[in-house]
Amino acid sequence: MLAGYDPRPMEFHQLRYFVAAAELGSITAAAKREHVTQPALSRQVALLETQLGVQLFSREKQRIQLTEAGRFFLPRARQILCDAATTEQQLRESFGRAKRTLRLGFLSPFLDDLVAPVVRELKKRQRSLQVALFDLPPRAQLERLAAGELDAALVANLDPQHRQRFALRPLSKHRFGAALPESHRLAGRTSLSLGELRTDDFVSLSDVAFPGRREFLRGACAAAGFEPRIVHEVDSVALMLGAVAAGDGVAVVPRHSEKIPHGGCVLVTLQAPVPVVELMLATARGEPTAELSALAAALVARAKQLADG
Repeated sequence: MLAGYDPRPMEFHQLRYFVAAAELGSITAAAKREHVTQPALSRQVALLETQLGVQLFSREKQRIQLTEAGRFFLPRARQILCDAATTEQQLRESFGRAKRTLRLGFLSPFLDDLVAPVVRELKKRQRSLQVALFDLPPRAQLERLAAGELDAALVANLDPQHRQRFALRPLSKHRFGAALPESHRLAGRTSLSLGELRTDDFVSLSDVAFPGRREFLRGACAAAGFEPRIVHEVDSVALMLGAVAAGDGVAVVPRHSEKIPHGGCVLVTLQAPVPVVELMLATARGEPTAELSALAAALVARAKQLADG
């Protein structure tokens, strides 16, 4: 229960903390990502809830889950943060002395081993090059790419409409595994077939945030001979792992999800046929700038390097 209502306006750092906690499903992990202490981030999120007059998270022991109000607020908080950053850059570039900045959308699991190394290397080679990073779900990336608010996006599961609209460069292929609650009957297995989960409830990523993911799950299960019973949909991989840990169902997740805190659930290798998704770099059609071409080439090279490794 909230102690009361605080009429003070919310602040940008509170929105960042809320989004981080929502995406990672953990106050501790969010504090690490935002480079603040856990008590400080927790205090600011609680203050934001008081200022809004609604509870954004339900808290059970060490776990947090978005409430209905939190799920409503998350995409809008992301949009506010992205709009503010984009507007600031456009203002500096159009009316100040700031140089043109490339805007790259991505998902957080790809930050450490793909995005950050590429950006660091490019800045070493081209001191004047600026790259702004936007951690956004795929649909938000595609919408902002179409609106000219992003120069490039790292996405997968594209539908035919998006494939026709954007220029695409394949980066890497990613195998999927099964996410199970620790108490699941198959949690102790080193591998399993997807068909062995035919009687389970499934948690899926929402098509609102991840276009095409529901059909991807259905296609993978159809190949295993059954139709999945999808009982819960969420807006991030972290929330999906949290839902699995809470016992809402099982999930099919990319193996790089291991990077995300997933206490309470286990990731098990899937036997053939293994669902695979291809990560792509999407850009606007037409002749790219030299800077965008350099970024694209560096991402392609780094992705190939990781795959070879």
